[in-house]
Amino acid sequence: MKEMVVAPYFYPKIGGLENYAYNISKGLKDKYGWEIVVITSNHEEKKDRKEEIIDGIKIYRLPFWFKISNTPINPIWYFQIKNIIKKEKPDVINAHTPVPFISDVTARVCGDIPFILTYHTGAMMLKGKLLEDLLIRFYESFILKATLKKAKKIICSSDFVRLGFLKDYANKTITITPGVDLNRFKHKISNFKNKILFVGNLKKVEKYKGLEYLLSAVNIIKKNIKDVKLTVVGEGDYMIYYKRLCKNLGIKRNVEFKGSIIGRKLVEYYQKSNVLVLPSLSESFGMVLLEAMACKKPVIGSNVGGIPYVIDNDQNGLLVPPKDPQALADAIIKILTNPQLAKKMGEEGYEKVMKNFTWEKQINTTKELIENEFLK
Repeated sequence: MKEMVVAPYFYPKIGGLENYAYNISKGLKDKYGWEIVVITSNHEEKKDRKEEIIDGIKIYRLPFWFKISNTPINPIWYFQIKNIIKKEKPDVINAHTPVPFISDVTARVCGDIPFILTYHTGAMMLKGKLLEDLLIRFYESFILKATLKKAKKIICSSDFVRLGFLKDYANKTITITPGVDLNRFKHKISNFKNKILFVGNLKKVEKYKGLEYLLSAVNIIKKNIKDVKLTVVGEGDYMIYYKRLCKNLGIKRNVEFKGSIIGRKLVEYYQKSNVLVLPSLSESFGMVLLEAMACKKPVIGSNVGGIPYVIDNDQNGLLVPPKDPQALADAIIKILTNPQLAKKMGEEGYEKVMKNFTWEKQINTTKELIENEFLK
């Protein structure tokens, strides 16, 4: 079986889409011997085309001419991708989106080769800028619709996506969520107390992660728990804004910004925390919730988007209204002051990950889907 994977960005670039595409691809290659070929943009040097092999996966990195927001664009990709498909002759093509353009181009040049689209989020977020918002609405109304129509099957990253934004395509959608590597994310006993963890990008475009509401909650919590400490893992162009907010709230000593942390070091931050908080205003899934749950940590998240599909309220964590620092503070205090409850929630979360969210399970489901649909 030869599968071509098309994604706007790919490993070693880090992100939810990139992590998903890499882990499914590597799993299909390692476990089932599939040949995997990837077409992606060259995120390092936009002027150069590069071919390389990583972990046995052949990767074509195509140069882009410019970016609109986070979308790499090159008009001649139409011809480049068409030529690569002709050369590689894949049995099936799996494109990843909602980052526009590269998946849309592929859908239009794949010919009779079965085309699967993996959709990672809901509707694209409007930017509050007239021209950009008009482009987004035009894209979703016309270009994306044609791409969705072309897809033989649509893989959704969560039931929230499948039952919401893509409900009109119910006859050809299936949910295959991201997974967790339980060999990496493990429980470890620690004696740390009153440690809160936030993991997420600190970019202006990702302000919807809700960190400012968590900072306001810390200001409330410290009146009851003086030594409370929030660790913020992530970086971006809005870090200065968040640090200034900490100063204005008088919580500089209660918050530490660690920048971008990956690999084993990130696992250690999960292990040394008492609770992981994701106070998003919008979220299609919430991968960090699974990573914390795999480490047997209780989690708190906003009752929005795909988060309620992950957090079972009062079982493996707590759900709170978005934009509500007081409710967030109350939930955090409840967990920090009830170690037995925190332990129980951590155990429940781990069991849920074991049953539903391992990469092995998601890889097997992907294999069965493709073979049942296209190898009859």
